[in-house]
Amino acid sequence: MTSGSQERQHSGADLVGDWPKLSDELLQGLVHSLNNRVAALSAFVELARLGDEEANPLTVLPAEIVQLHKVNGLFSMLPERGSEAEALELPLVLEDALRLHAHHPRLRAERCVVVREGMPLPVRTPRWALLRVLLMLVHAAKRTAESVQGRGGTPIRVVGDAVTVSVRVTTGGEPSPYLASLAARCGGTCARDGDDLVLRLPSILELRRQERESRGN
Repeated sequence: MTSGSQERQHSGADLVGDWPKLSDELLQGLVHSLNNRVAALSAFVELARLGDEEANPLTVLPAEIVQLHKVNGLFSMLPERGSEAEALELPLVLEDALRLHAHHPRLRAERCVVVREGMPLPVRTPRWALLRVLLMLVHAAKRTAESVQGRGGTPIRVVGDAVTVSVRVTTGGEPSPYLASLAARCGGTCARDGDDLVLRLPSILELRRQERESRGN
């Protein structure tokens, strides 16, 4: 039995995709970031009240407002928003997932390296659902890499061709029922392939082909 098989057997009872716990941890990290911004603004106000010449609102406030907008934007990504599918560039949604997960209280220091293979075409899915799937995969990959010393970054592979767009992460365990249902909500699957957990989605070209076939064209 290979070491990879032994690890999968050892972690076979583990389920990847505990969204309630992960979302709570992300909220904790975002609240911490928001508190930092409030503290910085409070300190600025106090310095200005005391007549500190360096407390210049023209230099301090614009930068702090930009940071507040960034944190607010990350908060706005977490809720479930609508059920309509839309055409999305998966790598861009993955970037948002990585920005969100960078606020995780324990795993923020783990760095991810996105490796693209082929040409990932757009997919069509509800954005919030795809974001949650990617967040759970990023979290699983970082947890696995946490115990491995000397890594240059946790690889996340985005593979695309005319038919399929896939995201592969190396991790143990099987997808939780919620993760599997969200992948299905996105029109795809999330399943184990060797040492990897793989999200597979049909490309928008493949979806259009299927739609033409269903119309008999």
